[in-house]
Amino acid sequence: MLKDTPATVYSEIVVNLTTTGEPRRSSSNDSSYDIIAEFLEKVEEYERNKENCKPGTQFNLGKGVIQQYGINRFKRQALVAVNRANFLTRIWKTAPQEVLDSEYLFYTQVRNFVEGDHDIFAAGNCYDYREYKGLYLFCPFAYRTENGTINVKDLSIEYDYLGNTSEWFYEAKKHAANIDNFNITYGTAQWRYNDTSQSIPEMDTSITVTYDDGHWSIPYFDCGGGFIWMMTYTVPFFGYRNGTFKFKGTSGIDIDLQKVDIDQCPNEPGEELNVFANSARCKNATTKCVPISGLGFRRGSYKCVCKDGFYFPNTKDLNKYYNGSEIEIRYREKIYGESDYYDKHFECLPCADGCDVCEDDSPCVITLNWSQRSVVLAVSALIMCCIPALIWFTVQYRDIKVLKAASPVLLRIILLGAFLLYCPLIVSYFEASVLTCCLRFWFREIGFSISYGALLLKTWRISVVFRVRSAQRIKISDTDLIKRLIIISLLFAVYSVARTVAGTPRVVQGKHVSGLKAFQCSSDWWDHSAAIAELLFLLWGIRLCIVVRKAPSEFNESRFISWAIYNETLLSLFLNVSMIFLQDPFPANPDLLYLVIFIHSNLTTTVTLAFLFGSKAYLVYKYRGKNNEVQHTTMMSKGGGSRHMYGNKQTTMNTDTLTSNANSFVDKYVEKSANDGESESLLEKDIQEEFRRLYTQLETLKQRNMKIGNRHLQHKLSAMTEAAQKDDSPDESRTGTPNMNGKRVIINLDDFKESTTL
Repeated sequence: MLKDTPATVYSEIVVNLTTTGEPRRSSSNDSSYDIIAEFLEKVEEYERNKENCKPGTQFNLGKGVIQQYGINRFKRQALVAVNRANFLTRIWKTAPQEVLDSEYLFYTQVRNFVEGDHDIFAAGNCYDYREYKGLYLFCPFAYRTENGTINVKDLSIEYDYLGNTSEWFYEAKKHAANIDNFNITYGTAQWRYNDTSQSIPEMDTSITVTYDDGHWSIPYFDCGGGFIWMMTYTVPFFGYRNGTFKFKGTSGIDIDLQKVDIDQCPNEPGEELNVFANSARCKNATTKCVPISGLGFRRGSYKCVCKDGFYFPNTKDLNKYYNGSEIEIRYREKIYGESDYYDKHFECLPCADGCDVCEDDSPCVITLNWSQRSVVLAVSALIMCCIPALIWFTVQYRDIKVLKAASPVLLRIILLGAFLLYCPLIVSYFEASVLTCCLRFWFREIGFSISYGALLLKTWRISVVFRVRSAQRIKISDTDLIKRLIIISLLFAVYSVARTVAGTPRVVQGKHVSGLKAFQCSSDWWDHSAAIAELLFLLWGIRLCIVVRKAPSEFNESRFISWAIYNETLLSLFLNVSMIFLQDPFPANPDLLYLVIFIHSNLTTTVTLAFLFGSKAYLVYKYRGKNNEVQHTTMMSKGGGSRHMYGNKQTTMNTDTLTSNANSFVDKYVEKSANDGESESLLEKDIQEEFRRLYTQLETLKQRNMKIGNRHLQHKLSAMTEAAQKDDSPDESRTGTPNMNGKRVIINLDDFKESTTL
C-alpha cells in the first residue's frame, strides 16, 4: 500500500472481518461492493507497492481468519516453535556461558526450522530488551527469499518490535508476566563423569510451555521483514536468574499467506468458519464456485463451473469454466461503471430437456416420432368414431329380430366398454407422466370389466339355460345381467383405487440402444396382478364358451362371442409377455410401445366389435324390408329342417301345412313373452325354434306310423275310391277321384296331420 493511503480504510476492514465470518456490505462508496472485495483489492495494491510501505504490522486482516488458518491448519508448524521455546528455556538455565555466547548456534537453529518445513516461511528467536549480551535487541531470523533460498539475519536491526504495534511479541510477553500460567516439570539428569561412568543424578526442574500458551497474531503485512502478508505464532521462553524464571524472549514461526489459498466459495453445511466464504462472483443461477489451490492469498482463487443441467457455451474450449481472476476484474469494472461485460457473460447454457449433465445442446432423451404417433392417433380416433354409429344402429333397428335376440341394451354397454378400451391410445400419445400412467391404467381396467364382463355374462346366461334339465322355464333378464356387471366393474374399480393410492404409477427412466434416455410408465406387481386377474377372468369365459359350444344359438352369436374371448385371451397373454421384454432392463422405445398398444387394441377390441356387429349389420341390410326372411333364418333351419330325417323315402307333405299347429302354439308363446315388457333374449328365441322343429318332427312321425301300422286302411280307401268312380259320370271318372256331396275328395295319408274317423 502507498504511504499516503489513509489508515482508516484498513481499520474499517479490520472491524468488519473481526466481527463476522461472512462477507458484509461496505458503507462506503458503493453498497453493492462488499468489504471482502475491497480488502482483497487493497491487499493486492499493497503487494504491488511493498517498497513504499511503512514498517510495522498495523495493516492486518482482523481476527476472522485466525481460527481458520492458525488454530486448525498450521498447528503442526506451531508446535515446532513450542519445542524450540522449551529448549531455549533449558539452555538459558543450565548451559555454560560459552554456549550461550555462540550467536552461530541460534542462527543455525532458526535456519534448520525453515529448511525442515516448506509451509514455514520464517522462524525467529527474538529477545527482550537487553536480554542478550547487553544488546538493545537481538532476534536471529531466517526466512525464504523470492528465489527460494534461505536468508538469516538479525531482525532487530531493521525492526523495533518492542512497541505494542508488534502484536506477536507484545501478546507473548504479556502472557509470560504471570509465571503461574505455565507448568513446572521435574526430573533428574545424569552427566557423563568419565569414559566408564556417569555422575550422580541431579534434580532438573524447568518451566514448560504448551501450544495453548502461544499466540496467533492477526494476519498482517510484514513491512520491513519478509514484505509479505503473513501470520505469526509466538510462544515465550524464559531465563533463569536468582532462583526464579523470568521472560526472556519469544520463539515464533511465520506463515506466508501468499502461499495460503483463499476460499471465496460458499461454506458447505458443517464446515469450519471461513471469513472469505461466499465472496465469489459466480452467477449462481447456472454456475457454481470451485476453489483453486496454489494461487495463494489473492482474490479470484476459484473457478465457476457449470451446474448440472447446463453446459459451457464454448464447447471447443478445453477448459470449460470461467476463471475467477477474470471474473473479479470484470466485476470491479461493473461496480465502477467502466464496463457491462460481467452482466453479458459468465453464464452457462441449459442442456436439452431430460439431461442431468451435458457437454453441448445434444439431446439426452430419445425424440418421440410425433408424425408416426399422430398417424396412429388419427386412425384410432377414426375407429372410435364408429362407436357412436354402432350405437345408432342398435337404436334404429332395435325392433328387428337379429338385434332383439342379442339384447340391444347389452350391446350398447359393450360399446361403452370398447370406447374406454380405446382411450389408453389417446392418453399414451403424450409423454409419460404420473397422470397419463394413472389414466391409462384406469381406462384399461374399467373398459375391460364393462366390455368383456358383458360378453361373458351373455355367455353365462346361455350356459345356465342350456344345462337345465327340468321343464320349468329359466328366465334371466337383461336387468339381472346388468346388476352382475355392475358388481364386476366395481371390483375392478376398487382395485384401481387401491393401486392409485397405495402404488401410484411412476415414470421410470430406461435407456435406448442409442444411449439416449427413454421415459415410460412403471410396471410393478400391481400391473402384474391386474394382468393375472384379467387372464383368470378370460379363462372363466373360455370355460363357458366350451359349455355352450353345442347350444342352439340364433344368428351364431354365441360362436362369435367365443371367438372374441379366445382372441382376447391369446393376444393379452402375448402382449403381457412382450411388454416384459420391451421394458426395463431391456432397451425401451416409447414409439414402439405405443405402436404395440395400438396393434393390441385393434386386434382385440376392434375384432370383437367386428364379430358382434358385422354379422348383424349384414343380415339387417341384406334383408331390409323382408322381415319374414330375417326372423326365420336360424342355425337350425340351415341344417335342412326335418324333411330329410328319413333318408330312404322322401316326405312329400306340405311343410306349411304340417307346421301350422306348431306355429300357432309358438306364436302364443312369443306373444306372451312380448307382453312381459322385456326384450326377448337369445335363449328364448332358441327355445321357440326348437319347439317348432320338435312339433314338426312329431307330426311327420305320426303320419308315417299311421301308414305303416294300418296297411289295410290304404286298401279300403282304394276300394272306396273305385266304387265312387263307377257312380260318377265319364268326365268325372277320368279324374280318378271320388265325390262326396257333389265335391271331389282326395284321400292322401301323407297330408294327414292327426287321426280322423273315416
